[in-house]
Amino acid sequence: MSKYRELPKLKKGEGKMYSIRFNLGENYVKPYGMQRKIWTMSFDERGAFWTRLLRAKDRTDAVNRMLIWYRDKKSKANKSGKGLFVKLPQYADAALEIKDDWNEVIFYPAMQPRVLKNRMLTPDKLNEIIKLSKGLFKKTTDFSKQGCFTQTREYSNKKHRERLIKIPDVPYVYQHHSTNRYHAKIQIRSKKTDGGYMKYLGCEKDERGKYTKVFWERKRGKQIQANRFTLVPLKATNLQDAVKEAVKLRSQHERGQTGTARYFKKKK
Repeated sequence: MSKYRELPKLKKGEGKMYSIRFNLGENYVKPYGMQRKIWTMSFDERGAFWTRLLRAKDRTDAVNRMLIWYRDKKSKANKSGKGLFVKLPQYADAALEIKDDWNEVIFYPAMQPRVLKNRMLTPDKLNEIIKLSKGLFKKTTDFSKQGCFTQTREYSNKKHRERLIKIPDVPYVYQHHSTNRYHAKIQIRSKKTDGGYMKYLGCEKDERGKYTKVFWERKRGKQIQANRFTLVPLKATNLQDAVKEAVKLRSQHERGQTGTARYFKKKK
């Protein structure tokens, strides 16, 4: 028996109670057999579902127990070719939700979606995590992981930036905190706007004929493309050479004489 299947036995009165929701979708099947003593059937706008209370040591333990329960039921149904579980998704995350009644799922920027306690989230908890992340996380499009979030590109960019330290008083040069390798911050895409204009209206002159004020009519256009930067590793091994290389690289890129943009596309 694998470690994944070995569950600790709880002593009497030990652990916490967790609310479980087992989504059935359009499969209106009442709990049957031994399940009738554990589960209760209900309905809402999302379809039919079973509910129960589960005693577990913590949320990680609760998720683990439900993963094993679902996997065993699904495996037996697939072998026999009949029963409710044949019609249900292959993976437990697409069917099960566990309420975070004990507030164990707390947002922090480095939280990982694959950690057990961060799985099988209810829709309201999932929306809360995504909202607090401010663009770091999003809902997964993978149906097999409905109660999970996934990391966005902004998460990867932020994680990359946090490993690089800006060198004080040195323009657009960064240093990796562990390898000490130098990097240059290069603009790979310029900001573009559409619909804006600036019209000359006239000017004022003083008694000597010198211009004192110039009047313009300005309208800010709608931004259709934002600035975009990337950090490119440099060959230099000391700060002085790194600055020279970074300046040269930026100058070349501004004139369109470098493959920095192509390099960035490969890295994505």
